[in-house]
Amino acid sequence: MPGRDVYLVLGGNGFIGRHIVECLLERKDQVSVFDIVQSYHDVPYYLGDIRDQQQVADVLEKVVRQTKASCIIHAVSPLSTKHLDNPRIYYSVNVEGTKAVIAAAIAGRVRKLVYTSTAGVVFNGRDIVNGDETLPYPSKHLDAYTESKALAEQRVLAANGNGGLMTVSIRPAGVFGPGDRETITGAYHAFERGLTHIQLGNNTNLFDRTYVGNVAYAHILAADKLDDPEISTHLAGEAFIINDGDPVPFWNHMRDIWAIFYEVLPSRKEPRRTIIIPRTFALLLAYVVVFVSRIFRRTETTFTPHSVTFATTTMYFSNDKARRVLGYEPKISVDEGLRRTAMWFKSTVGNGHKSA
Repeated sequence: MPGRDVYLVLGGNGFIGRHIVECLLERKDQVSVFDIVQSYHDVPYYLGDIRDQQQVADVLEKVVRQTKASCIIHAVSPLSTKHLDNPRIYYSVNVEGTKAVIAAAIAGRVRKLVYTSTAGVVFNGRDIVNGDETLPYPSKHLDAYTESKALAEQRVLAANGNGGLMTVSIRPAGVFGPGDRETITGAYHAFERGLTHIQLGNNTNLFDRTYVGNVAYAHILAADKLDDPEISTHLAGEAFIINDGDPVPFWNHMRDIWAIFYEVLPSRKEPRRTIIIPRTFALLLAYVVVFVSRIFRRTETTFTPHSVTFATTTMYFSNDKARRVLGYEPKISVDEGLRRTAMWFKSTVGNGHKSA
């Protein structure tokens, strides 16, 4: 059943954004997309760059005038590992771009703005055990991506109530699923290089994983609930952690992903044993790799102290607030999510693509 809103999805061509669009289409909502590229043709597209403040203002004014859009879902963001050699991109897109979106939404008298954040905005490199939304932002983030997402989220939440705008931030954790060009792609690169037998740390660190369809559903649920006056007072201006509620050891999740690759590409043989690299040694090695890559000005490595920390640190969260306020329950199980991911990967390989 369609909701009361007319939607504009910023970043609707991307991983999470596309799943949001599909959820809205499934319930027959009116939706348009703003993005820098267009890969789909089932909804109206408005091409533009979120870093261009005037372009954002012009497009939003046009969309609101033509469609009467009442809800913006802002899912634009660079991949967290794609621009490690140019951190300025994260700030220009996530911080300055979000600033432009907020200004345009207020100027256009848009009623709702739902922002795609990340649970990582509170991660400081130390274990997080069943963390919740009361955790503070760290004084120093580990990377430009999470810092820029935290700054953007703060702007979004601070804008709540300005010019009649209601804002919400969704913090997904460990997102995976069809269309993923980050976790799945990274896992595939390790698979291609024959590195699936390598494990960093002792694998006792629990890790959240969330199927992308559940993340998309949470965005739309938040937008819908803003119309309920009894709920909106506890919702507007707030952040909500979204996960599937069943954390697993980090490398167990990676092996679930690799199992998909071995099933689809049976010519590759699964390793018989696992080589465990202690966390301390892996961190030292990562510092050396980063130093050498900078000295020789090679392509920025993804094997960094941050990536080692991420893979060896406990980080899982409670979704109690989302359950209590939004009525959120994961609609798709992890097993079903992995099955759908496998189907997507199989179709991707079948279409001649060598990587996910």
